[in-house]
Amino acid sequence: LGELNWIFTAVTDSIAWNILPKPLFQRLFRQDLLVASMFRNFLLADRILRSLNCSPQSYPPLPPGVWDHPLWQAWDLACETCLCGLMRDNILGNHVLIKMQPDSDC
Repeated sequence: LGELNWIFTAVTDSIAWNILPKPLFQRLFRQDLLVASMFRNFLLADRILRSLNCSPQSYPPLPPGVWDHPLWQAWDLACETCLCGLMRDNILGNHVLIKMQPDSDC
């Protein structure tokens, strides 16, 4: 699961680097570790909430394109791979209900 955290950091930092103006990226993601962590988590929350028809707000506001950036597909793949591995190794047992996609390889 530690590797998943590294992937999350890489994906969110890459999305922010591609979308945000460079001075804003430096201020939010490189000056303070706590602020960077909060904004990484906000990017994920923004993505999840928008899929539920909610519009989270931040200051400074995020430009369009963050929540549906193509790099989120890498995060989805990493999460699915991790969950499949946990289920394959019986770490996630039958007591956990997970709705699998029809094309899942788990």
